[in-house]
Formats: sequence, structure tokens, C-alpha cells
Amino acid sequence: MVRNVLDKKYFIITAVLVLCFVVLASAENSTTCNVLSGSCTTNTVSINTTAINATGRVGKPIQVALIYAQGCPHCEALNSYLRNLSLKYNIDITYINAVTNQSVAYDYLSYYNVSKSDWGSVPILFLNKTYCVGDTTCEAFLSKNITALSATGNKLPKVGSTTIGKVTALEITGLALVDSINPCAFAVLIFLLSTLFMRDPTKRYKILLGGIAFAMGIFAFYISIGVLLLLGIKSVLAIADLKNIYVYAIFGVFTIILGILNLKDYFNYGSLGFVMEVPRRLRPKMLGTIDKIMLGKIASIPGAFIAGVLVTAFLLPCITGPYFVAGSLLKNLPLSTAVLWLGYYNFLFVLPMFIITALVYLSFTSVEKASQFREKNIKKLHLIAGIMLLAVGILIFLQIFGIF
Repeated sequence: MVRNVLDKKYFIITAVLVLCFVVLASAENSTTCNVLSGSCTTNTVSINTTAINATGRVGKPIQVALIYAQGCPHCEALNSYLRNLSLKYNIDITYINAVTNQSVAYDYLSYYNVSKSDWGSVPILFLNKTYCVGDTTCEAFLSKNITALSATGNKLPKVGSTTIGKVTALEITGLALVDSINPCAFAVLIFLLSTLFMRDPTKRYKILLGGIAFAMGIFAFYISIGVLLLLGIKSVLAIADLKNIYVYAIFGVFTIILGILNLKDYFNYGSLGFVMEVPRRLRPKMLGTIDKIMLGKIASIPGAFIAGVLVTAFLLPCITGPYFVAGSLLKNLPLSTAVLWLGYYNFLFVLPMFIITALVYLSFTSVEKASQFREKNIKKLHLIAGIMLLAVGILIFLQIFGIF
């Protein structure tokens, strides 16, 4: 009996000692922080990211990129080691904050094919075609290879981009043109011009100003939606565990589906119970809203601008497909650059509205003829949109597979 009790006590003591040893060993061997779980954030010392301008350094330039997080003691340890090395060797450090600069960190993690288990870990050091995770691992690697790196030099590959490629520019243009020939916007513009003409048939300049104000209302609201879309895509991708190739594949499939649905409206208009336009149940409400605005106290030019804003809200289910894909293609650009491309997209989107307005104002056509043209060619517009969307979708997949 006594022996059994002693055996149990011995077992419990041994288990506690082993557990303590494992905890201590884990703590000692821990070389990273995790920005997702918020571990290792008790350190309040800020990490020094100022440029290093030491004189008398030897060897060729060694470019490295460091993903870090403020408050991470392991990041601070590795950064201190790097900066001490920089007093002797020509080391150029690019700092990437894993919390405030997630899109750039994502680009590096994707480019270097960092193991998914290490996404969220800091510090991570990138140099040439390799990377290391954790302060002690990276310090050991640099200690072993610094002489060779200094002799040959090391240049970081170009990861991400601040400019848009020719292929992506072609895709953005194609998507914008698809949106610009959308039958929804044509129908609303023609209704608006007709309303303006009936109110003041002798004041044709109001048709011109009203059409421009309507197009500018759509432009202003649509570009605002685009900025929110970009911010949403960037935020989702910053926390989602997806590689660029998967993201492009998803939007490539989405684009092809949109193309097929538009082709469906060409071959069998209204089949499957819907068309790629404003839902029919919303059309009376939309036109009634415009009619109230144009007959109210804010009629004419201000009313046309407000009508453009409100109509865009009605059109969102009909026109955001290509816009959503365009936003995905611009997601890796800085926000300021991406917004400029959204401005280009929206200019192409409203360009046909300016053209139709000018033609009506200059009497090259009438509101009735413009309406008849739309009704006669609505299927052809869907055909053109379907072909262009399929082309963009195929182009996305050609890029994924490195063919184009």
C-alpha cells in the first residue's frame, strides 16, 4: 500500500518536472512572434527602422527585406544584429511592418513561397532567393554566409509593383468597355434626356448640361464605390490565407461566368428567369424616382446629377460584375495609383453617355432614335459584352499559367 502511494507520488513529480522542462525548452527555443495571435507584444521598445549611413563599410551591397512587428523582442534582436553587421558590411535593409503594411508582406510571402505555417510569424528575413524565420535562425545563417554575400553582393528581386502591366491595362480597358455598353445605363440616360426635352423643348442646352450632370453623378458615385471595393479586397486578402494565383483564378472563373450569362441573353433573352440588366421589378421604382426628382424643386441640372447618383445605386446589381473583377486586378497597387486607374475605368464607363448626349444636342440623332437603337440592338450589346468578358477571363488564366 505504502509502495503504491510512493509510486504515484514519484509519477506525479516526474510528470511535473517533464512538463516544466518542456515549457522552459519551448520558451528558450521560441525565436518568433505571431502577429495573428498577438504573442510577444509585451516589449515596448520601438524597433529602429531609420536608414543606415555608416561609413567605411566593406564589400558589395547586400539587400535584405525584414518583416517585423513593433513590440516583438525577436524582431528587435534580429534588427539589432543586422544593424551591428551594417557597421562593417554594406547591408541595405528594407523594413516591412507585418501589421501596417500587410499587402507588401503578403507579396513577399507569396513570392518566396513561405510555408503557410509561418504566415503571421515575425521576424522573417528575405535575401536573394531564400528566406529565414526567427532571430536565432537568421543570425546563424548570416554569421555563416556574410563573407560570401559581401564578396558577391545580393540584390532583392522585384516583388510586387507600383505600376500596372500592359496586359492588366488591356484587361481594365476591356472590362470598362463592357460596362460602358451596358443596356441599363443607356435606358436610364435616354429616359432622362427625354424628360429634359419634354420640360424645355426650346432650351436644348439643358439637354447637354443635364446629360453631362447625369454622367458626372454616375462617375462620382461609381468611383466612390470603387474605392470602397478596393479597400475591402485589400482588407480581405490581408487576413485571408490565399495566394495570388488562387485569387486570380477565382476572378477568372467569375469573369467567364459573367461572359456566359451575357451570351445567354443574346441567344435566348430572358431565359432562366433573368437578364444581365437591372432586375425588372426594380425598373418602375427607378424610373419613378428619376421622374420625381426631375419634376421636383431640384429639377434640371442638379436633379440630373442626383439622378445619376441614385440610378447608380439601382444599377449596382447589373454593373458591378466587371467592376469587381477590375478591382481585383488593381488590388496589389498602392491605393493612390489604383484610384487613378479607377478614374480611367470610370471615364470609359461614362464616355458613351457623353457621346449620346452630344449627338442629341447637336441634332445628329433624336431621343426617339436613340431609344429605338437601344431596343433594336440590346441583344447585340449583350453579345459584345459576353465576348469581351470571356476574352478577359481567358486572358487571366493565360497569365496564371504563364502563357501570356
